[in-house]
Amino acid sequence: MPNVSAEITNYQYEFRDMNGENAAFLYLFDRQNKLLCMAAFVERTGPLPVPRQSISGTVFLSFHRSDLSSVTDMLRNEKPVMFNWSAENRSAQITTGKEPVGEEEGRHIASLFARKKPAARKSTKANSNRRR
Repeated sequence: MPNVSAEITNYQYEFRDMNGENAAFLYLFDRQNKLLCMAAFVERTGPLPVPRQSISGTVFLSFHRSDLSSVTDMLRNEKPVMFNWSAENRSAQITTGKEPVGEEEGRHIASLFARKKPAARKSTKANSNRRR
């Protein structure tokens, strides 16, 4: 099976009950709408199945359910997000591209603490008459 390295441009997720176990699934697609990866997020503890690739090239991964919010947060808030698969090592990766240090995130937090100076009022004849 071939290696895969592509930018994830779309995703879909669903929740389903499988054999009495609730699971969440993320489907990761490339720019041509090809399904790169189907990731299952399960509640079980212990070792998870090793990643594998189907004949069509789709990679199947398993994660613990507690990882779902971190992965969906990455897909929603980072760009680019890449999917990499090494058939030789049976190793898969969902990763962001390189980002400059301090990009955007810190700017939003800092703005919460920034003091705004009150706007200076212009003195008008009407305002001075009201004060008398």
